[in-house]
Amino acid sequence: MEGHEEYFDDQFPIGYRFMPTDEELVTHYLTNKVCRNPVPPSAFQEIRSTELYRKPPKSSVQYSSGEREWFFFIHQYGNFEEQNKAIRIVEDGRGFWRTNGEKPLFDTKGNVLAFKTHLIYFSGCLSNAKKTHWRMDEYRLPIQFYAQHNSKEQWAVGRLRRGREYNLGF
Repeated sequence: MEGHEEYFDDQFPIGYRFMPTDEELVTHYLTNKVCRNPVPPSAFQEIRSTELYRKPPKSSVQYSSGEREWFFFIHQYGNFEEQNKAIRIVEDGRGFWRTNGEKPLFDTKGNVLAFKTHLIYFSGCLSNAKKTHWRMDEYRLPIQFYAQHNSKEQWAVGRLRRGREYNLGF
């Protein structure tokens, strides 16, 4: 895409805050990623779903300027239904992600555009869990989208947020 080099620059302008809507995340980022169209490189980190969900959320991010929100392209591996279960336990048993429901996102014509799953991170084991300030919204395209666009790789977009209500020394 000649002439769009500025748009895909690695750095955002000073004072710029990346604040896409749910629809923008799906239509401009996730759809383009799945269809192998260019996406801005600095806004998203690519990570395997198995890597993201096997460690605590603070291990997946880098802090530099007090950020509280990060974006990921999550590469879905294996059986997607298995990865979409209600509780995703961190590998070392230090915590788990629990889904708080999934809802469809609709386009202007009323068609299902994507699915949004809200996850909450809990520290500790299932029997003695403590809710943390970490939240994530995961956006995924309907399975039919992949067949219609002849795409073999499944991706999701994750919006990871760190809340303000806890001060844990980061």
